[in-house]
Amino acid sequence: MSQRYSTAIVLGASISGLLTARALSQYFKQIVVVEKDRLPVGEGMRKGAAQAAHAHGLLASGYRIMDQYFPGMMDELHALGAPRCDTVKDFLWFQHGHWKLRHKSGFYGICVSRLCLEAAIRRRVKALSNVTFLEGTAGVKPLFESMHNSVTGLMVQDVDGSVQNIDAQLVVDASGRRSKSSKWLAEFGFEPPKEISLQVDVGYATRVFKRKPGDFFDSFGGIISGTPPKSRRAAAVLAAEGDRWIVTMVGTAGDRPPANEKDWIEFAASLPVSAVYDLVTSNQPLSDIVSYYIPSTQRRFYEQMKSMPVGYVAIGDAICSFNPIYGQGMSVAAAEAKALEESLAYGLDRLPSRFYQRASKIVNNPWTIATGEDFRFPQIKGQRPLGYRMTNKYMERVHAVASTEPTVCRSFFDVLNLFASPASLMSPGNLWRVFMSPLPKGEGSPLRPAAGRIDRHQAV
Repeated sequence: MSQRYSTAIVLGASISGLLTARALSQYFKQIVVVEKDRLPVGEGMRKGAAQAAHAHGLLASGYRIMDQYFPGMMDELHALGAPRCDTVKDFLWFQHGHWKLRHKSGFYGICVSRLCLEAAIRRRVKALSNVTFLEGTAGVKPLFESMHNSVTGLMVQDVDGSVQNIDAQLVVDASGRRSKSSKWLAEFGFEPPKEISLQVDVGYATRVFKRKPGDFFDSFGGIISGTPPKSRRAAAVLAAEGDRWIVTMVGTAGDRPPANEKDWIEFAASLPVSAVYDLVTSNQPLSDIVSYYIPSTQRRFYEQMKSMPVGYVAIGDAICSFNPIYGQGMSVAAAEAKALEESLAYGLDRLPSRFYQRASKIVNNPWTIATGEDFRFPQIKGQRPLGYRMTNKYMERVHAVASTEPTVCRSFFDVLNLFASPASLMSPGNLWRVFMSPLPKGEGSPLRPAAGRIDRHQAV
């Protein structure tokens, strides 16, 4: 590149922060990643990512960006035992009373634990010659120059209480849902972004099991959920490296899964089909049950700010933290990192405005999907969008038809993997198929159809 900037700071070594550092490495001579935790060597847990023990989904869109950013990483993960898969053919989806049709979709991904994936990304970012890490160091506040309305660096404090200022041309806040950016902007005289929040009251409880060939209908995992609003329960099952199953019970709107074995198994038995119960009662447990709780989701509308400081952007969960049961967070973080890289191609001037406009388009679709599902539960308060009851009725029919009709099923997963907008499910072709296809009489099947019968899609 003909132009390289001097220094950028990334606040937070989350997956979002690591991907951001990779994106910035194309433009800056030095990137400093500031992280309050001491980062583990290998796959250890860190305090700032307590959710890492639970099942995490990487959508095909996120897989594609990570594969581009880190060539060979997916091969390494596969060599460690993480199964590569087609996320429709090799994964089970039971939603709204029906199994999605298993077929070759071309949506390729990998089933891997969050700890293993994050460790692999971290190794590659640490190997970049222009990236350094300040571990055990907290970001105190950005350095602000009022004359030019610009952020010029970051004040940091290490575990011993020592404070230093780091000068930078760009500071990126990847500190997550507890971001202090709104507070800092207000202190600098800017009107902070509008924020909305939904009290989803989601609880997780996870246990790891030994995985055997042919388990779980010869798949690499699945999502099994009850039909809202009657049922608030679901489970996520994920094959992982080391011949393991990560099995996460999920409860929404206050129906939290228990952490003791007897009640946890009874929770599995209460799901609408017995697949998860059969798995956890016939396979060897390898861990205790661990719990996690998320009270709310939130979105900050940075793109609507009338003015903003030069040289400062927020990214990832600092912009929008989703209900984690929909598995969107890592893939959205990857898309935002790519958007930041593309926005930098036009220089630092007006970078925040350019980036936030791109980021809002990335966030809109998954936020619409997640809140649309959340609003099915009357316990979750908030302003329902106009026509949402009609949309929900239509989507119930989509779920049913997607158990037998491959084109509608493919369109559903186009949206789920963030390659298409929810509105695409109401295209003329999909409307015709959804309303003209007969509704299935049963719940469908978790088994693969005969080979080749509907394997007609190209890889994405």
